[in-house]
Amino acid sequence: MGFQRSISSSSALKWLGFVTAVWVQSISGNNYTFSNYSGALKSLMNLNQLELNNLSVAKDVGKAFGILAGLASDRLPTPVILLIGCFEGLLGYGVQWLVVSRTIQPIPYWQVLTIIFLFFFLQLTHG
Repeated sequence: MGFQRSISSSSALKWLGFVTAVWVQSISGNNYTFSNYSGALKSLMNLNQLELNNLSVAKDVGKAFGILAGLASDRLPTPVILLIGCFEGLLGYGVQWLVVSRTIQPIPYWQVLTIIFLFFFLQLTHG
């Protein structure tokens, strides 16, 4: 009886984690919006097509290797994970909107890549 209850509880927690991940992705935007604003980023940051492609790949790699997000989902309660996801989505898409709307000046390309590589390195070393 107790064994079946623990299996059922484990299964419910896995489904809860899945639903939480779907909600965080829904709140943070989808994977297909880059093409909507990439032209504006390209012209505002004076990027060539190769540099824009590199940013797109870095964006995708960051989603694929979400080691810190996986560790957080193992250790934090669901409401905290949702709040973190909402904050990250608001921050990331908010800054992009501010750049595209010309409210703030974009940082140089080399600084963007440096930040991306630093976050990626942090994820690899803490995984």
